[in-house]
Amino acid sequence: MDTKLQVYHFHNGSGGGVLSVIRNLLRFSKNPSIENHVIFTINKDVKPVYTVEHLEGAKSQQIFYYSSKWNFYYTCRQLAKLLPDDKAIVVAHDWLELGMMSNLGLQNKVIQIVHGDYKYYYHLAQQHSVSIDTFITVSASIKHTLELLLPERKEDIKYSRFPVVTSSCVEDDIRSASIIFLGRCTEDKGYHLLPVIAKALQNRNIHLQWNIVGELNESDKQKYVWDASTDIIYHGSLSNEKVQQLLCQMQFLILPSIAEGMPVSIAEAMKAGVIPLVNNIEGGIQELVNDGVTGYKITDNNPELYADNIYQLLENEIVSATISENCIEAANKLFDPYKNTRLIEEEICKLSFESHKIKKAWKAYGSRFDEKWIPNLFTKSVRSFR
Repeated sequence: MDTKLQVYHFHNGSGGGVLSVIRNLLRFSKNPSIENHVIFTINKDVKPVYTVEHLEGAKSQQIFYYSSKWNFYYTCRQLAKLLPDDKAIVVAHDWLELGMMSNLGLQNKVIQIVHGDYKYYYHLAQQHSVSIDTFITVSASIKHTLELLLPERKEDIKYSRFPVVTSSCVEDDIRSASIIFLGRCTEDKGYHLLPVIAKALQNRNIHLQWNIVGELNESDKQKYVWDASTDIIYHGSLSNEKVQQLLCQMQFLILPSIAEGMPVSIAEAMKAGVIPLVNNIEGGIQELVNDGVTGYKITDNNPELYADNIYQLLENEIVSATISENCIEAANKLFDPYKNTRLIEEEICKLSFESHKIKKAWKAYGSRFDEKWIPNLFTKSVRSFR
């Protein structure tokens, strides 16, 4: 019997676009030679209990709890025990699994998926370059930037769009005059601008329902004050299935982010015929949103321009319907779930056949209390009394 290629995805439990990418890669996998596994790395100091949703296509799902008070070498050794052997392919989405590879010098082949056009992701790629065999970037602009930062690794930097589930919307779905925001309710995602945009719309006598999908604590609810007359629904975190259902009722999506990679939320919204209005920033936005054709890119994140474009769309139903149809056509073409999954899996299989490179251990993370020879109990005790 042929041995299947063991592929291990790591996720930090934060949800969002990265989890959607992993979910869809597993769901739409048709390669009989690949067996997918997922390890959730959860900082128990921040999230003592984590509930795993079932991921279709996962051979196994494991939760790894760790503490920031632990000796990092201990953390890495415990995490490494979840890998079956050094033949397993590691698909890295964040820092902890890359830290494990570097600090322990594990010999597994590693693919880093570079999800965002952020310094954070570029720093990870540069810092752990010797441990990473292949980089998969989710937008052409990210690929270009990474090639400039790592010119010696140009041949190892690939560009592949991620898979996005096909919308379940039907023609009979009734779209209300509604706006949806999908993502972290933080200033880097532009959440603080939403009440300002809502007010700009109200000044034009436009009263729409706002749907906020994402975690928002009570203190931030008080911090970002909406006008009392605003019709707003806080949905909290929703399953991907419920998000898909909600998108079928929406007319507009607003994403005033200050930086993005290839936003999953926009791709999902466009597949559902929801018109995106987004901050005009570099990254996947430029590939997704053709101004006036598949949405609108807002210069300088200007709230008045968001309101003006929405006003024009509401005034002209024919233009609005045309843009909605354009969104569906473009997103379905760019984000075919089976094709895009196959292309990424081809890179994984190609890597599995490449000759092995010896990787040396080096201390990527850790203080003077993070050494191989220091017992974890000692490090944990010291940090607990700080």
